[in-house]
Amino acid sequence: MSSRDTAQSGENSKKKLVNERVSQRLRLIRDAFIYLIVFSLILTIVITQTRNSLSADRSSEDTVLFTTRSSLSLRGVIVRDESLVHSSYTGDGVLSYCVPDGGRISNHSQIARIYSSYDQVYYRYRLEKLNEEIDALEKAQARGTTDYVQPDFILNQIKESYNSILSATVSQSLDGIAEDKLEMLKLMCIYNVASNAESGYDSRLEALKSQQSVYNAVLTNPVSVVNAVESGYFTSVTDGYETEISTDSIDELTVERINEIIATPQKNGVVGSNVIGKVFSTYSWKLVCVINTPDRYFVNGSFDLELSSTNKSYRVLVESITPTGRGDEAIMVLSCDEMDADIAASRVVDAELLFGEYTGIKVLRSAIRFSDGVKGVYVLEGESIEFKPLDVIYEGDDYVLSSHHPDSKSYLGLYDRVLLDPISSLGGSREADGDEAPEDGSGEDSAD
Repeated sequence: MSSRDTAQSGENSKKKLVNERVSQRLRLIRDAFIYLIVFSLILTIVITQTRNSLSADRSSEDTVLFTTRSSLSLRGVIVRDESLVHSSYTGDGVLSYCVPDGGRISNHSQIARIYSSYDQVYYRYRLEKLNEEIDALEKAQARGTTDYVQPDFILNQIKESYNSILSATVSQSLDGIAEDKLEMLKLMCIYNVASNAESGYDSRLEALKSQQSVYNAVLTNPVSVVNAVESGYFTSVTDGYETEISTDSIDELTVERINEIIATPQKNGVVGSNVIGKVFSTYSWKLVCVINTPDRYFVNGSFDLELSSTNKSYRVLVESITPTGRGDEAIMVLSCDEMDADIAASRVVDAELLFGEYTGIKVLRSAIRFSDGVKGVYVLEGESIEFKPLDVIYEGDDYVLSSHHPDSKSYLGLYDRVLLDPISSLGGSREADGDEAPEDGSGEDSAD
């Protein structure tokens, strides 16, 4: 082969190599362009789906069960028919009450005794406790008790009594804890004898009765006794309003007077030093308070009144709600026939008037629409939109509760996806499934 042919062949090889490299680069550019197009399409789809999903989440909401307690917070003045109890004794002495606060008294019965010193009061207190323990021990070792009881049964009663005391201690409900402790003592003594852990309590009884004799020997008669001049219910607490307000004068109580009493629930220097308490003729009492609400539907209704200080509830009747002429302000009068030590000792209370507890499907007012005069909402059913009526059982400020009908698909159901803005969800259309949806403003006003 000539040198000319060799050179030509080398040049062709170089051209071929260059062409292959160019083709390879073109293929790479083509593939990169294809990948870029595919990636762009995928990214567009993802962004679109995400946007649609976020838009759907913003404009719809899954229904859930919700429980609310309808109540009205108030602060009021307790009004009773009261009369002060006076002592005629003017000398020095220590007062000892015979009746607990809120306790029943009869005409001429003893309300209090006045002793010459505190020691006499203490001696009687110790005698009362000694008598209780003696009674418990004597019953525990009596043959009529121990011969017929089952230790396991008594043990279960001891556990129940212990749990009751523990619960009362935790909840600070200590009114009856002394009686519970005494009952537990009796049960433990009976169990010890019935299970042969103790043969008896003779030695302990002998020591207690010896102490009893010591205290009895130093007792002296009271220097004065205060007797009831009428039947009723007694409390040792006075506040100075006993002669100023009564159930007959409730109509004379103004907003200003009510607020004045609330601001000063205890009037100092008004009650005389010889006053030892007061008597109510009946268990009935009234609560007068100022409220600010347009609602009047609960007049003549009976509800529970829960005191904020004790969490105790009392059944009360809403006797009247009288507007004052200043906006939604009104004077409300409640009446009750339940009396205890807390009510007897109180003049001003903070409380909640409980109208009831409601559980239903929560629906925002902004989602409520009307179709053919029926209140309801629009829900997503797959790709379609359907109108479902509400069975409203409670109305709040910005939501309502619809009764849950698990056996019916006609009403709004649990976990239905409610459209919060049906008009926007329908792309500006005023109709869905042939039903007309009112404007947002009319929907909210109608829900009210």
